[in-house]
Amino acid sequence: MSSNKEIELDKLSSTLSDAFPGDVSTPEQLSLLPEEFLATPTNDERPLLHTDADGNSYTYPLNPLYYSVFLILILELLERFSFYGLYMTQTNYLTGSYDENWNADMSSMEAASLVSLSTAVAYTVPFVGGLLADSYLGDYKTILLGTVVFYLPGLFLIASSTTPNWWLGKEEFNVKAYKVSLLFFWPIGTGIVKSVVNVFGARQYHPVLQRSMIESFYVRFYMVINVGAVAGCIVIPVVARSSITVAYTIPFVLLLVAVSFFIFGSNRYVNVVPQSGDEASDLQVSRGIPEDLNEKDKASFIDVAKVCMLIVPFNIAYSQCPTTFMVQGAVMKPYLGFIEAPNLDILDAVSVLVSGYVVSTYVYPYLARRNIKLATGIKFALGSALGALAILWSLLVEQMIHSEYARSGDRINVLWQAPSYILIGAGEIFSISTAYEVAFTASPPNKKAFACAFNLFCIGGIPNILSLGLYRLCEQWFQNSSGSGNIRMVKDYAEAHVVNYFVVLLGIVVFGVGVNLLPSVGSWIASVERRAAEASVANTPKPTPKSTPKMRQQSKNSGSAKETDPLLFAKSHKKYLEQGKGPQIYRMNTMKAAVGRSRKK
Repeated sequence: MSSNKEIELDKLSSTLSDAFPGDVSTPEQLSLLPEEFLATPTNDERPLLHTDADGNSYTYPLNPLYYSVFLILILELLERFSFYGLYMTQTNYLTGSYDENWNADMSSMEAASLVSLSTAVAYTVPFVGGLLADSYLGDYKTILLGTVVFYLPGLFLIASSTTPNWWLGKEEFNVKAYKVSLLFFWPIGTGIVKSVVNVFGARQYHPVLQRSMIESFYVRFYMVINVGAVAGCIVIPVVARSSITVAYTIPFVLLLVAVSFFIFGSNRYVNVVPQSGDEASDLQVSRGIPEDLNEKDKASFIDVAKVCMLIVPFNIAYSQCPTTFMVQGAVMKPYLGFIEAPNLDILDAVSVLVSGYVVSTYVYPYLARRNIKLATGIKFALGSALGALAILWSLLVEQMIHSEYARSGDRINVLWQAPSYILIGAGEIFSISTAYEVAFTASPPNKKAFACAFNLFCIGGIPNILSLGLYRLCEQWFQNSSGSGNIRMVKDYAEAHVVNYFVVLLGIVVFGVGVNLLPSVGSWIASVERRAAEASVANTPKPTPKSTPKMRQQSKNSGSAKETDPLLFAKSHKKYLEQGKGPQIYRMNTMKAAVGRSRKK
């Protein structure tokens, strides 16, 4: 782009920013808006109007947070509480740690494999959820489908499994029925909900007049995610020590309440009309996008998918938190008598928040002042290195467990596991957060939903599938001297060779560090980002801003209103890709954050 066009682009961007405020929330601001943005007839509750490219009109309230968004945040809060309350206790429940007389009687490896498979399903389903919401059902109906048809029945079946005679009067634990809930209803429900709920919340805001409020929504949204996740990791494991039935009934009841509130607010939501695949294709042609651009988009999407694959080694390490870390922690002494391994996942969440704050507030600005930008490959390598340190610490804990048992026959304190969770959380800032950023910014406009979904698949789908295969290959290392896979007692654990499994994990994550540090890999990632920046300048449709009193006055003062050629925000987007920004300070892992989907224009 020529320098003259860049100057014109900057002027137009500045003009639009001045003309259209991004925080319209008071009646006084309405009088300053053009008629195109006002609902007719006058609507006191939803006075703002937006008409999309297909001619669909939507009305918006002045304060979406208190009008409808708070109901969506309640749903997200209690859904995350429910998910994490179960997610971090499944391995212990299936092996009998909570009730020796009533459980699935699974070995540690069988339980870990089942949890990994369930997680893999949950991370694969967002592809389906995004497609349903974008092309067929819309966001609201898709959320109802996920919660009412899948999520709640799954929670009910899991809670019912904690008591005898829960399935057709059977007096023994029905493993097959339990697998239906753990591998079908529950993960499909959470996968569908997580692919939609964040976008549905953001769509409650006017895309032009409340654009700055959308950013505030996401801050609140991810705060809610962390509060729900931390609360679930604290409450459910503690209650499970006294009664697993009560512990697993709580998530079902709370989510039922949340869904009831969500349905209660049905008339308050902005429900964007879904756009079919054919309509999307027609819209692309109508905007004059060249037909051969599709092939370039496909190539670009494949490149972005390959970049996302680079974080798989780190996420294999992360996938051990609800599985192998639980197996190790089960033979360790609870801190203060009630803080156990499932509770320690809160350290992961805290580490993400603290590390993200430190890196974005101090580290990145310090580097920026010296014109230093960490390349994406370097960030991936740093994240993988922190993951490797987490596994290395687990190896040291293994040595401590064996040494203490050989010396005194006693157990070590579970807090010795804490550094592993903290290191994993810090690694997420560089690996997972960066991958989300690349998946969204470097993917073609019409493939951002699939790019983000594939990135989520690389975070939890592929790593858990690989971990499942790894468990099978290393199964003998999780057996005591008698060949039993039940190693939840320290005596049996000391006879197993779990340490060998951690050595293999360490090798995988170190391999990830090495690959991301290769100069050729770094250059290739940079070329992908560079092409994305150039494509954003060349391919984004020209904006057609509507006039406002302020813009018309500026037009009179300048003598004429000359059309400006391309892309309103192309230059700033290109700078964004070239210079980078701080990490996203919120949970991107383990379904604590949703897969991002691009909003339709």
